[in-house]
Amino acid sequence: MPNNVDFSIARFKHLNWRFRIRNFLDGKETLTPEQALNHRDCDLGKWFYTEGKKKYGHLSSVQLFEQEHIALHSIVREIIQAKEAENYSKAEALYQQLLEVSDRVNNYLIEAEKEINLI
Repeated sequence: MPNNVDFSIARFKHLNWRFRIRNFLDGKETLTPEQALNHRDCDLGKWFYTEGKKKYGHLSSVQLFEQEHIALHSIVREIIQAKEAENYSKAEALYQQLLEVSDRVNNYLIEAEKEINLI
């Protein structure tokens, strides 16, 4: 009988971070460079690189998740640069890109959870 791994905490951490980026753009929150720019130092990255990758890194969905998660932080870097340059329209356009990548990150986590729970 499988353990039924629950990835909801990982997805919650990711979605919470996504809201933090929106709040940053709206001037309601600040972000440390570590939280925003380093894919290993955000809450989801901390979970992934201490536990998730060791346990589930063999799954293709988890490998794809990692690639998208790294790409996501690259977009965040561009968002921060655009906002600092007061190029708000560019920051908003980048945020729309971020939402697309974020959705893929979330979908890969869901896919991984399904795969693990079927094993």
